[in-house]
Amino acid sequence: MDVFNELKNDFPRIEKDIPLKNYSTFRIGGLAKYFLRTSDKKELKKIIERVNKENIPFLVIGGGSNILFSDNGFDGLVVAYRAENLLKENFNIEKKENGNSMIVKVDTSIPLSFLISEMKNLSGLEWGAGIPGTLGGAINGNAGAFNESISNSIESVDVLDISSNNVLEKKMKNKECLFGYRTSIFKNDNNLLIVSAELNLIKDNEDEIKKRISDNLNKRIVKQPKGFSAGSIFKNYQGKLEENIIENYPQLKSFNEKGIIPAGLLIELCGLKGKKIGDAKISDEHANFIINLKNATSDDVINLINLIKKSVKEKFLIDLSEEIKIF
Repeated sequence: MDVFNELKNDFPRIEKDIPLKNYSTFRIGGLAKYFLRTSDKKELKKIIERVNKENIPFLVIGGGSNILFSDNGFDGLVVAYRAENLLKENFNIEKKENGNSMIVKVDTSIPLSFLISEMKNLSGLEWGAGIPGTLGGAINGNAGAFNESISNSIESVDVLDISSNNVLEKKMKNKECLFGYRTSIFKNDNNLLIVSAELNLIKDNEDEIKKRISDNLNKRIVKQPKGFSAGSIFKNYQGKLEENIIENYPQLKSFNEKGIIPAGLLIELCGLKGKKIGDAKISDEHANFIINLKNATSDDVINLINLIKKSVKEKFLIDLSEEIKIF
């Protein structure tokens, strides 16, 4: 019996040769040799323990909203840890009173947008309205918007530590997660897989929360380009530009004083809006977005990313860092 059939005996829903582009908001990516979609953290642990013993490479993803997959695919197992059917699945959301707030424990396979809709009179996640992907993905990259981020609401995170042959479960408090601007310990250590989290959310008026959600959705609709993308490609630059550069680009002055320079503005000032390589295009609406017009390849996107980094380096003497993950 070959490896796939052996895996199929224990994990009946495992599949073979699945196009990863179907699991990425970029709609780019080759075939995964093996593929399993699950929202069950026990099954996730079990399959990882199994492929570890078989020495099969593996990758765990969430909603695929911040990822660029290679057209060469992945020669191993890809696990999509995300909900399959919002109507049928029981997400086991647990709530515990905590004075003026509520501690909410939930598996991180839940889509962030669905979780927000379920919180009703609990505030803290309104900034995430309209953001695709899972709660786990949001925690991994410390997602945020409108000067807020998921780390502000994290009490603790439950992870699978796969750094040894035995997969260990452990709880990490907020400070241990090393949250920073669009980053965390999880983004930099693939051995720590987020499976559930405790959120500290503030009790508030449900109508007020709905209004904030609606306002944020409207802002997002206006700001974000249409089309297949992975969201913002680069992190905003944290730091200050040299004064002679600010003299030449006075529109950067107020951002420079704050020490946060929007990556999209830097790319726009390089004259790269609308630039295309193959079927990948830097958005005309927001220069920090790359759009897959139809049949963009991973190389098309990577070549655009490299062009942006080179152009920004030459003009502004700084290095942009990717916000997306590239596999």
